[in-house]
This record gives sequence, C-alpha cells and structure tokens, in this order.
Amino acid sequence: MSPAAWAPRGSGIVLAIAGLTLLRGMQPDPAALVPLFRQALEERTKQYGADDVRVARAARDLGLLLHSLRRNEEAEPLLRQSLAIDKRILGEKDRQVGIDLENLASVIAEPSQALSLIEKAAHHPDPEIAARNLARLAEQAPPEQAAGLYRQALEKEEQASGKEGERVAVRLNDLALTLPPKQAEPLLRRALQIQLRKLGIKHPETATTQNNLANVLLAMGQAAPAEPLLRQALGTLEAALGRNHSRVAVASSNLGDVLRAKGDLAGAKRLYERTLAIDETVYGKNHPEVAADLRNLAGLLEEMGRNAEGRKLLERAERIGR
Repeated sequence: MSPAAWAPRGSGIVLAIAGLTLLRGMQPDPAALVPLFRQALEERTKQYGADDVRVARAARDLGLLLHSLRRNEEAEPLLRQSLAIDKRILGEKDRQVGIDLENLASVIAEPSQALSLIEKAAHHPDPEIAARNLARLAEQAPPEQAAGLYRQALEKEEQASGKEGERVAVRLNDLALTLPPKQAEPLLRRALQIQLRKLGIKHPETATTQNNLANVLLAMGQAAPAEPLLRQALGTLEAALGRNHSRVAVASSNLGDVLRAKGDLAGAKRLYERTLAIDETVYGKNHPEVAADLRNLAGLLEEMGRNAEGRKLLERAERIGR
C-alpha cells in the first residue's frame, strides 16, 4: 500500500458495514468510519495485547484514514505506534517497516523530521521502497545532488521491477530532467520505448515522455523531429484529459515553441493564445503560470513586429508579479 493510500483491512464490523453500504448503492462518508476504526483498534488491543502485528495494522489503518481526512495530528501517534510494533516484531528490514516509515513521514509537519524518515526509507533493503524514497530525496535536493539520487533511484527501480518496468520509465524521466540535453536524450528514448510497449501510444504518461523528449530535441536545435512528437502528445492529452487541462496547456505551449523555432510565427501565436486561455481557466487570471504565458506571447508579438501589443501583455504580466 502506498503511503498516502488508505485501504481498510480492519475488523469484521467494518467489513460488514462496507458490504451493506455497497448493497444499498451508497458512498460511505470516510469521516463516519473513524469511530468504527477506533473500535476495531480497541478490540484488537484487548484481544491480542498492545504488542501484536494485528494491533499495528489496526493502528495503521486508522492513521491512514485520518490522514486521508487531513487530520494529520491525530494520525501521527497511531502511525508511530504501528511503526514501533512492526519494528519490534518484524525487524527493521521487513517490507512493512519500510512502508510504515513512509506512512509516518507523510503526516509529520516538521520538515526535518519527515526528511529523516524518508532517508531511512531510502536505505531500506526493499528496492521498491528505496527507489521511491530516493526519488523523494532528489525532489528536495539541490540541483547538483538531484541527478545522483535519481540515478540511485533508477538502479533500485530496475532491481524492483526489471529494466522494462513501467516505473523504470518514470525514473528515467526524472533523471533526464536533471541532465544536459545530450545526456537526457537517450534516457528519454529508452523511457518512451518502455511506455510504448507497456502503455501504448495513446496513454497520457507516454505523451509526457514525448513532450520531454521533444523539449530536449528543441534545446539541441532539432525542431523538425520534435514537432511530430508534440503533435502526438497534444492529441493524446486532449483525448485523455479534455481540451482545457493544464497538461494540455503545457503541450500546446511547447508545440508553439517548436513552430516558433521553425519560423511559423502565426502558428506559434495561435498555440500561445490557446495556452493562455487554458491557464486562465484553470488557475485564474492572476497566477504565475498566466504571467509566464503572457511573457511568451509578448516576446513572440515583438518578434512579429507588433511591439505595442507585446508591451501591453508584459505590463499585465508585471502586475501579476507584484
């Protein structure tokens, strides 16, 4: 179970109520389940004693339920209890202990304490857990350290799921985005081949890798091969997520960059304008993403000789930044 996920595995009482809910065609209110999960924990503690893996599981399930309700202060002692029991009974190298570390890190508000738990999980002998937490460390690391952590995460992921695993493609993308274009290109091509085989060409994650690869190619001055990748990615994301999704806006902007590099300024303008319209809908008109869109479009308009229009957009972008 992932650290942020909640999947009840509690008492017969909880399972019976869940079954009745399904029969009635109703959606359960997670908050209403909290007393039932507390009761399950109390019953298991009375039945098995405080130091039992079944008690740890009940504490963990209640803690994750509270986390899903954003009641992290209540969740923290329960997840600490679960971790302590599992460490004593199962040993620190057990997979469940690694998951417990992740669960606890997800509810702790103090960044340094959470980071310490993630570091412990990153050194866990289970390669899947290690890979996941090495990537989390990389996300928070300075740029000069991130690539090394992502490389370690990639190695662990290959151990966990094989060199052709879907999550390997994710780690390849992570690593590629920290590297210069020439080093990033073969990693992204490998990731794309994995996703084409595993997910197919019409999957949003495949489109994300196509987008990343196209950006790398554009940075290397190869606009022509970047264009079909971005057109495919844009079509995929529109079909999967709808025409007004933030990821569609990103692909639209990137395709605009390619057309601009090829000299198709009118085509780039249409795409930049579309990106701006989507981001205004998604984020509102006073968001940093909208300011970035305005600057892109303003620069293009100046390139087209439409300086007055460009200046107006820049002035609007500056007002957003204040």
